[in-house]
Amino acid sequence: LQGLRAIAIIGVLLFHLFPKRFVNGFLGVDTFFVLSGYLMSSILSRESTIDGAVVRSFCVRRFKRIVPLYSIMLAVLAVVTPLVFLPNDMSHFVTDLEWALPFAENMQNVLKQFDYWDEVSIYWKLITM
Repeated sequence: LQGLRAIAIIGVLLFHLFPKRFVNGFLGVDTFFVLSGYLMSSILSRESTIDGAVVRSFCVRRFKRIVPLYSIMLAVLAVVTPLVFLPNDMSHFVTDLEWALPFAENMQNVLKQFDYWDEVSIYWKLITM
Protein backbone atom coordinates (compact mmCIF):
# COMPACT_ATOMS: atom_id res chain seq x y z
CA LEU A 1 0.00 0.00 0.00
CA GLN A 2 2.79 2.42 0.88
CA GLY A 3 4.50 1.56 -2.41
CA LEU A 4 1.36 2.50 -4.35
CA ARG A 5 1.15 5.77 -2.46
CA ALA A 6 4.81 6.45 -3.33
CA ILE A 7 4.07 5.78 -7.02
CA ALA A 8 1.14 8.22 -6.83
CA ILE A 9 3.38 10.91 -5.33
CA ILE A 10 6.06 10.31 -7.96
CA GLY A 11 3.38 10.71 -10.64
CA VAL A 12 2.43 14.11 -9.27
CA LEU A 13 6.06 15.21 -9.05
CA LEU A 14 6.72 14.10 -12.63
CA PHE A 15 3.58 15.95 -13.76
CA HIS A 16 4.91 19.17 -12.23
CA LEU A 17 8.44 18.70 -13.54
CA PHE A 18 7.56 17.44 -17.03
CA PRO A 19 3.92 18.35 -17.75
CA LYS A 20 4.16 17.59 -21.47
CA ARG A 21 5.38 14.03 -20.86
CA PHE A 22 3.29 13.15 -17.79
CA VAL A 23 0.00 14.82 -18.67
CA ASN A 24 -2.06 12.58 -16.35
CA GLY A 25 0.32 12.74 -13.40
CA PHE A 26 -2.20 14.81 -11.46
CA LEU A 27 -4.25 11.62 -11.09
CA GLY A 28 -1.69 10.64 -8.48
CA VAL A 29 -3.42 13.04 -6.09
CA ASP A 30 -6.70 11.15 -6.46
CA THR A 31 -4.91 7.81 -6.16
CA PHE A 32 -3.09 8.97 -3.03
CA PHE A 33 -6.34 10.10 -1.39
CA VAL A 34 -8.16 6.87 -2.27
CA LEU A 35 -5.33 4.76 -0.86
CA SER A 36 -5.08 6.95 2.26
CA GLY A 37 -8.83 6.66 2.78
CA TYR A 38 -8.61 2.90 2.45
CA LEU A 39 -5.73 2.79 4.93
CA MET A 40 -7.56 4.97 7.46
CA SER A 41 -10.79 3.02 7.18
CA SER A 42 -8.93 -0.30 7.54
CA ILE A 43 -7.19 0.99 10.68
CA LEU A 44 -10.50 2.15 12.17
CA SER A 45 -12.28 -1.07 11.17
CA ARG A 46 -9.99 -3.05 13.49
CA GLU A 47 -11.77 -1.47 16.44
CA SER A 48 -14.72 -3.35 17.93
CA THR A 49 -16.75 -0.15 18.12
CA ILE A 50 -16.04 3.27 16.72
CA ASP A 51 -16.92 5.94 19.23
CA GLY A 52 -15.62 9.37 20.08
CA ALA A 53 -12.67 8.01 22.06
CA VAL A 54 -11.51 5.83 19.14
CA VAL A 55 -11.79 8.70 16.65
CA ARG A 56 -10.04 11.06 19.06
CA SER A 57 -7.21 8.55 19.59
CA PHE A 58 -6.89 8.08 15.82
CA CYS A 59 -6.70 11.85 15.25
CA VAL A 60 -4.15 12.33 18.06
CA ARG A 61 -1.89 9.65 16.54
CA ARG A 62 -2.10 11.35 13.13
CA PHE A 63 -1.43 14.75 14.74
CA LYS A 64 1.68 13.42 16.54
CA ARG A 65 2.95 11.87 13.31
CA ILE A 66 2.30 14.78 10.93
CA VAL A 67 2.60 18.05 12.86
CA PRO A 68 6.24 17.77 14.04
CA LEU A 69 7.53 17.13 10.50
CA TYR A 70 5.21 19.77 9.06
CA SER A 71 6.52 22.30 11.61
CA ILE A 72 10.13 21.45 10.77
CA MET A 73 9.39 21.84 7.06
CA LEU A 74 7.82 25.27 7.60
CA ALA A 75 10.75 26.37 9.80
CA VAL A 76 13.29 25.25 7.18
CA LEU A 77 11.33 27.08 4.47
CA ALA A 78 11.21 30.22 6.61
CA VAL A 79 15.02 30.15 6.87
CA VAL A 80 15.86 29.08 3.30
CA THR A 81 13.27 31.05 1.32
CA PRO A 82 14.72 34.51 2.01
CA LEU A 83 18.02 33.22 0.63
CA VAL A 84 16.43 32.00 -2.60
CA PHE A 85 13.48 34.31 -3.30
CA LEU A 86 13.73 37.84 -4.57
CA PRO A 87 12.72 40.50 -2.02
CA ASN A 88 9.58 41.32 -4.04
CA ASP A 89 8.38 37.71 -3.70
CA MET A 90 8.81 37.55 0.07
CA SER A 91 5.48 39.19 0.91
CA HIS A 92 3.68 36.46 -1.03
CA PHE A 93 5.69 33.79 0.79
CA VAL A 94 4.97 35.33 4.21
CA THR A 95 1.24 35.37 3.44
CA ASP A 96 1.38 31.73 2.34
CA LEU A 97 3.33 30.81 5.48
CA GLU A 98 0.76 32.55 7.70
CA TRP A 99 -2.01 30.49 6.06
CA ALA A 100 0.06 27.30 6.19
CA LEU A 101 0.71 27.48 9.94
CA PRO A 102 -2.92 26.63 10.86
CA PHE A 103 -3.22 24.19 7.89
CA ALA A 104 -5.42 26.68 6.02
CA GLU A 105 -3.50 27.23 2.76
CA ASN A 106 -6.31 25.63 0.79
CA MET A 107 -8.80 28.09 2.31
CA GLN A 108 -6.62 31.01 1.20
CA ASN A 109 -6.78 29.64 -2.34
CA VAL A 110 -10.58 29.31 -2.14
CA LEU A 111 -10.97 32.85 -0.83
CA LYS A 112 -8.67 34.22 -3.56
CA GLN A 113 -10.63 32.16 -6.14
CA PHE A 114 -7.33 30.62 -7.19
CA ASP A 115 -7.56 28.46 -10.31
CA TYR A 116 -4.93 25.73 -10.19
CA TRP A 117 -5.26 24.94 -13.90
CA ASP A 118 -4.65 28.57 -14.89
CA GLU A 119 -1.40 28.46 -12.90
CA VAL A 120 -0.39 25.16 -14.52
CA SER A 121 -0.99 26.53 -18.00
CA ILE A 122 1.18 29.58 -17.20
CA TYR A 123 3.90 27.23 -15.92
CA TRP A 124 3.66 25.10 -19.08
CA LYS A 125 4.09 28.19 -21.25
CA LEU A 126 7.18 29.24 -19.29
CA ILE A 127 8.94 25.88 -19.51
CA THR A 128 8.13 25.32 -23.17
CA MET A 129 9.47 28.68 -24.39
